[in-house]
Amino acid sequence: MVQLFLRLPTADIHADDTVRALSRVMVSAQLDRDCANAQIVRDSEDPSVLIYIEDWPDKQRLDDRIRSDRFSALLGLMETCPTRPTLELRFMSEVKGLDYVASVRHVQ
Repeated sequence: MVQLFLRLPTADIHADDTVRALSRVMVSAQLDRDCANAQIVRDSEDPSVLIYIEDWPDKQRLDDRIRSDRFSALLGLMETCPTRPTLELRFMSEVKGLDYVASVRHVQ
């Protein structure tokens, strides 16, 4: 799994416009059958900051997204921020669940 994680500061007077523009970016990701998830949330510590997340199954699919013309809209939106946005590309090499927790807890 690979995740695009973006913290996007907004100016209060343009917040609604930014949400609408980010929603269009999100829909373009969701239309790609390889996108596992795309969502927008407000930062719980700073409501003027939007958090945008896309989850992709692998690096190749994320790279395809980044090279797409539709991704340019996200880059353009980042350029309009009143302060510098933070973009992280998170490469998760392994995901474990309750089986792992059980194995660790039962080691003596």
